[in-house]
Amino acid sequence: MKNISLILFFFISCHILAAQIQEPLTYKAVIRNPAGEIVESKQVYFRLSILMGELPGNLVYSEFQKVTTDKKGNVTLFIGEGTNKQGDFNTIPWDTDKFFLKVEVDIAGGSAFLEMLTTQLLVVPFTSPADQNIEEDELMIIRRYVGTYLDYRNTVAETYGSPNLIWIKTSMEKIFGKISAYGRSCEFTVGDNLYLKRTFYSPGVISGYWVYQIENNSGISYRLTNFQHDSKVMAETWF
Repeated sequence: MKNISLILFFFISCHILAAQIQEPLTYKAVIRNPAGEIVESKQVYFRLSILMGELPGNLVYSEFQKVTTDKKGNVTLFIGEGTNKQGDFNTIPWDTDKFFLKVEVDIAGGSAFLEMLTTQLLVVPFTSPADQNIEEDELMIIRRYVGTYLDYRNTVAETYGSPNLIWIKTSMEKIFGKISAYGRSCEFTVGDNLYLKRTFYSPGVISGYWVYQIENNSGISYRLTNFQHDSKVMAETWF
């Protein structure tokens, strides 16, 4: 439990640089604390998993990596070149199904990992200067860690009509503010790990839309308001 409590104080913002199929994916992350301050010159452990199919998906590859942040909190990993590998990165059938990258982190000893985010890897065509079609990977974040649950409050009395708004306070309030969602009350338990999740709905063949929610690991979730009133940003900007 000590290792887990330590990791809760760290936040990762990241992106994946496009990489050719069957070559290592470049993963960059900036490690920050809840106040948004850079965590510099500290050893960090990563467990990186590639999942196939609709979430929660089937594990087709995983590896471990240990890196040290620089003075700006940056780390760079090359997925496919880690240790303790499970599966073969170079034989992943990228063109057969959906694939997701799950990122777990531990700053203590590499044994008590906490999921920080899950992203969908999109394989899209890319035309090289020689007019050769090359498949490349891009990132679409699906699930992002936002801290542990602390408390909530209603914007109106619980007995009023629906939908009501609740403001959810997490341990990372300094980064995300109080997160506003639809609900009359909140059933999260203090200490729950909370995640922002987005799901794409396509009622027709042409258009679709994203739905954003906050959830724990026990199946409890609340739909977010598109405009986040405390932080004064749109929910989509968190992805």
